[in-house]
Amino acid sequence: MKRDIFSFTVAPAVTLYASLLLNIVSSVGVIIVNKRLVYIEAGFRFGTLLTVIHFIVSFLGCLFFAWLRCFKLSSIPLLKVLPISLAFCGYVVFNNLSLLTNTVSVYQTSKILCTPLILWIEFAFYHRRESRRTLLSLIPICVGVAVTVYTDTELNLMGVLWAVLAILTNSLYTIWGKTKQMDLGVTPMQLLVYQAPLSAVILFFALPIDGIGELWSYEVTFTTVWAIALSCLFAFGVNFSFFLFVGQTSPLTMNVVGYFKTVLVFVGGSIFLPSETSAKTVAGVVLTLVGLAFYTYSKLQAISLPSLSKDAV
Repeated sequence: MKRDIFSFTVAPAVTLYASLLLNIVSSVGVIIVNKRLVYIEAGFRFGTLLTVIHFIVSFLGCLFFAWLRCFKLSSIPLLKVLPISLAFCGYVVFNNLSLLTNTVSVYQTSKILCTPLILWIEFAFYHRRESRRTLLSLIPICVGVAVTVYTDTELNLMGVLWAVLAILTNSLYTIWGKTKQMDLGVTPMQLLVYQAPLSAVILFFALPIDGIGELWSYEVTFTTVWAIALSCLFAFGVNFSFFLFVGQTSPLTMNVVGYFKTVLVFVGGSIFLPSETSAKTVAGVVLTLVGLAFYTYSKLQAISLPSLSKDAV
């Protein structure tokens, strides 16, 4: 039976590390491009519309690879893809509202709650349990990220509500990113080609959040076009590598990788932007990296132990 080149069954280890590298580079790249080029240079501050454009380009990218016969289009009922599309769109909307109603510190710190929520959902609904060693490794990771991003606590009722909804939808999207591939028996690209346009259509109705008046009055320039084009290129890498990596690992590992990307952004900002790096930030970064090392070790041990048991038999 002939498999498409995006089914990734020949060299899983190579694919795993390649998808991890692609996700990290694309995620950090899209953050830098959006902050520096799209929002500042082009003055395009419409996050919801930008996400819609990202998904339209991701959909077209999938069709292009299908045309090249890199993968085969699969027939998937839209209702099967609707939950994960709604989860992502909910995350985009609630995340933006959380950022608008909370301080940056509260906004960043609240994301740490995704970790215990993912653990609980997977245990309660999917009967998956992590090892004690893995759970212990999450403590320095979460504490380290909190120390890195925390600066103040200024809570308000609406801000807390949007943050909780953003945490819930983000956790569901991360979990369903894996389970939908398994349940539907599809490859990452086969799922993305349905999820991307459906998410774009749903998010289209949330465009008023960006401000209709400002959208109509915005003047598109050449800088706008090439900045958004570069942003879309990185976003396609993020969307594709998300499904590819989470499909081979777990929602928890995908969540932990997000912490590593947060650390990279902070380190990159300290290196390339003129700002003072406090001892607290350095301590937080170091603690997070130590936790990530322990998490990686615990996962590698979990993989090697069954192999050793099999050899012993």
